[in-house]
This record gives sequence, C-alpha cells and structure tokens, in this order.
Amino acid sequence: MASNTQRLKPRQVGKAGTVVAALDIGCSKIACLIGRVDPGSRAGFAFMGGGRQQSRGFNGGSITDIEALERSIRLAVEDAEREAGERIDRVILGSTGPKVDSQLAEAEIELGQREISSKDVQKVWAKALGQTVPKARELLGAYPVMYGVDDQDDIRDATGMIGERLRVLLNVVTAPKSLVKNLTECVQRAHLGVERIVPSALASGSGTLIEDEIDNGAICIDFGGGVTSVSVFMNGAPAWLDLVKVGGSRVTGDIAQGIGTTFAAAERLKTLHGTADTEGPGMAERIEAPRLGDDGRLKAGRMTRGELASIIAPRIEELFEMVQAHLTASPLRPILPRRTVLTGGASQLTGVRELASSVLKQPVRMGRPIDADILGENYGNPAFSTAAGLISYELKGFADASRAGHAAALAGGESGRGVIAKVLIWIRENF
Repeated sequence: MASNTQRLKPRQVGKAGTVVAALDIGCSKIACLIGRVDPGSRAGFAFMGGGRQQSRGFNGGSITDIEALERSIRLAVEDAEREAGERIDRVILGSTGPKVDSQLAEAEIELGQREISSKDVQKVWAKALGQTVPKARELLGAYPVMYGVDDQDDIRDATGMIGERLRVLLNVVTAPKSLVKNLTECVQRAHLGVERIVPSALASGSGTLIEDEIDNGAICIDFGGGVTSVSVFMNGAPAWLDLVKVGGSRVTGDIAQGIGTTFAAAERLKTLHGTADTEGPGMAERIEAPRLGDDGRLKAGRMTRGELASIIAPRIEELFEMVQAHLTASPLRPILPRRTVLTGGASQLTGVRELASSVLKQPVRMGRPIDADILGENYGNPAFSTAAGLISYELKGFADASRAGHAAALAGGESGRGVIAKVLIWIRENF
C-alpha cells in the first residue's frame, strides 16, 4: 500500500523511572509483567520481573467464576512483585473474547480549501465515533487506518495538507460494558487500579511485529491455549481484529478423547512428543501414552508418534481454515497484507508454522516478543507475546481517537456522502 513516509516513533509514557505493569488475563494463564520507564533502553523500558498462574474462572473470553479469577490474578501479581522487588497499584489490562468487536467506520467533513489542522482531524474522528458506538458497549480504542483528502486516499497523516474535504477510516474496537465492568471489578478486588484496557489481539501484534511490519502491513495470529486471536496492522495502525474460539486446549482434548486418557496426561503427551507434521522424522517411534483403565486409574500404554500426529494435525489444520475464513470475511479482505506472524504458547508445537503457511497460502514466520532479550529466558517466548505487548503498548505511540479528549462528543450524525460505501468501493477498485 502506498502511504506517506512517517514512521512510528516510540514515545515516553510517564517520567523516567515510572513503574509500568501489564496484566494479561488469558484462558490458560494469567501473566503479570513489571517494567520501569527507561528512555535509554531500546524497548523504552527496563524489565523488572514477572509472574504467571494458571487461569481459573475465565474461559473463552468470559468470566465463569469471579472469585477464582480474582485469586489467580492476586497470585500472578504477587509473584511478579516478588521477582521485581516492587509493589504495583495499577495495571494495563489485556481483554480478550469473542464479544470484543472490531468495526470499520468512516466519516467526512467539509474544509473549504484550507490547511487541515489537528482540530479538523479530531472532528472527523468524532463524527465517525458518533455513529458507531452503541450505548451498551465500551469503547476500547479507535485507530485511524487511513485518511482521504478530496480525490486522494490512503493517506497516513493528513495534518498540514490542503483540501475541500477530509475523510477518515477508523478501526473502532468495543466490548460489552458488562464484560469491562466485571473485569475491572475483579482486578480492583485484587487491590489494583486499571490504567487502561487494551484488546489482547492488538497487544499480541504490538508485542510481536517489528516496526516494518506495523508500518507496511502484517497479520498477527496468536495461537493461545483457549482461543486464537487475529490482528491486522496497516499504515502503522491496528486496522482490524477478530477471534476464533479454538486454541491449543482443543487439541489436548482431542488427544484425551482419542486415546482415552486424562486431560493432564494428554497435555503432557502433546508437550513432550506432539507434532503437527505427519511426515516428519521419527513417526514410527513408540512413546509412552497412559490410558484410563476400567478402574478409572491411569495405566501404562504406548503408541507411535505418527498416531499422535494424526490426531493433532487435523485439528490444527481446521483451526487455520477457520482463521482463513475470518480473514476472508474481513472488510479489509481486498487489501489484507501478505505477511503473517504466528505467536502464542500453542504455536511452539513442531510443524504448526508449516501447516499455517500451507493453509493460509503465504509465508508465515514464528514470532516471539520483540523485546525478548530484555524479558529474559522465562518471559521472552511466544507464550508471553500479549503480556509483552501490553507493557510496551503505550510506547508505540498509536494514534487513538478514543483517547482524544472525549472526541465522540464533538460531533455526530450521518455522513453526507455515504463514505463507508465509497471508501470500500475505492479499496475494491484499486486492489
């Protein structure tokens, strides 16, 4: 995509030495990372410590037991504070789930052939927001994907240009107010304030994609334990997100059902011997695979790695077919990037990257946190991409209309030229 040459510039959030804490509430684990603002560091922060706990009371993006979730949060935070040697009182919270929604919104304002100011930009943001955020939903972010001035489109920053009309295409991300309220309440019960809520899918992309990928376009797929999130970045902005309600735990469940064992035994078998490559080496090797006996106890058993792979591969292939279907249904489909990065704890299984590349029909690289060397061996792996993205999210400096001083109150009403249809027609005609 053509765009201007402005690049992302990390910005300092708070004074040097300010403590920044991230809390990632996932379906399989709760992770808390603590850092300190350090403008001299490549990442913009110095990593202090982290903690993780098994996630309880949170499944598929919904709270199922608020007291259990509160305990998991407390334990993860206490572990992080102990390792960091620092108490925290506020966190940047990652939110996931199928009800976190991404919607493209467009609006246009008249200028009168003059130079575009930052106030004009905020006004067109507000017009788009005023027609897209229902009362029952909480606005998590609104990211300008591209601007248009008169007959020119795909502009990354319109400030300072001269024209008659200014258009914007916003990625508006919302969540049910009830979900946001309950998550906030749960965190507050653990005696923590919420600095802001960031969609986990966007945090994963922010924490995994390099600057060139964010600038020029890339897709990030976070293959987690309970769900798989998809985010698209274009023109230096989070452009779209979606979620597939299938993760690595579904693969574990298939193994448990397929050979008749417990979930825990199946998880161990998958971790030690699992592969999604049915044609890889060692398929004839026989491995320990305990089964449940008639008395309900585990008994010794054996199977080949090939038999295990034959259970794993079809489920993972199905997962990426579902991801592909979501991408095909995206309103950005005509201009989706052809660069994909795969991350998340479940992505580390042998053969997953190759299978993803085959299904998506494009090159796929494995991604871990871009600040992995700073995070150290324990937290510098794909399982912590979301938490790492949360801790550095503000440093990316993404333009966000939802943070522009109550922008939604500045204007409202319908766009006079049907901009949504016109911009999407432009996209289809040009790509």
